[in-house]
Amino acid sequence: MLHRARTCLVGLAVTSLILQPGLARAAAGPQPVPVGFYYGWVTPETGADIQGYQAIVLGSDSESSGYPNQQAVTQLIASSPSIAFYGYVNLSDGSNPIPVSTLSQEFAEWKALGVRGIFLDLAGSNYGVTRVLRAWAVAQVHALGMRAAVNAWDPADALGVGLGLGDVYVAEDWYMASRQPAVEYPNNAPSRDLAVLNQLASQGVGVWAVTQESQPTPSITAQEVASDVQAMRKVIPMATGLAVGGSDYGAETNAIVPASAIASALAMGSAAAPPSSPSQVQNGASFGPSADAIRSKPRVMRRVLVPAVRMGFRSSIQGT
Repeated sequence: MLHRARTCLVGLAVTSLILQPGLARAAAGPQPVPVGFYYGWVTPETGADIQGYQAIVLGSDSESSGYPNQQAVTQLIASSPSIAFYGYVNLSDGSNPIPVSTLSQEFAEWKALGVRGIFLDLAGSNYGVTRVLRAWAVAQVHALGMRAAVNAWDPADALGVGLGLGDVYVAEDWYMASRQPAVEYPNNAPSRDLAVLNQLASQGVGVWAVTQESQPTPSITAQEVASDVQAMRKVIPMATGLAVGGSDYGAETNAIVPASAIASALAMGSAAAPPSSPSQVQNGASFGPSADAIRSKPRVMRRVLVPAVRMGFRSSIQGT
């Protein structure tokens, strides 16, 4: 498991984002939009790399006082008004809830950076988080004028906690790349209860479907993105947002799957999405720079959407 810098959390993140109010729709079969997770080091190129996304979740620690690249993060948010940014916050350390004083501070720090929402990770009862704490966290985020994105394995954990129009429930890995049906992690299996998702949608809550390939982001191909997008649409037909990421969500590579790849797959509804820029290549070639040509950056903590304990379990099953 990976440690978080300030709170030494065991196992970082999962997938949970929030869209702008108009993107959270209760209608059946909505046309999803690209949403993304970027846990890498913000560089001068990042602003161009994330264009086309409706929402981006930024990795933890950026909000922390003394974070060395905080000015670049603030500038990125301010210079990309068309993108709704969300700050990453864990509600649990993997077993026990994070103190509310710590959570309050992190919410306020993210707010000061200009994000529009908070991504509440490790938010389910299986991580020791009570419904009372989830409701408190959602209320605090709303009180700061932001929206909440709740990531919990059981979608029922997102009911009755105050989520409404503009908020999001994140369905993480209901579909897993190259596997049908989705692999179930011990004690952390999503219930895949579509009735609960429909109930959330009826309340104006968006649903983000997120899946993760096993290789680093730059090596994900157009065909893999197209396959993932079509599969997620079948598994979660009411999804309002779709995210496809690599094993590190840019934490080690400063790379993100181009939003245009997701949009092309949605528009074409085919098994292959053609490139719309020189960095997107066809016939199984990878997006972005090769692993040995990644932009240099200072060492930063690796952040992943799924906790490391589940990453290891996935790798043992996938065998890749």
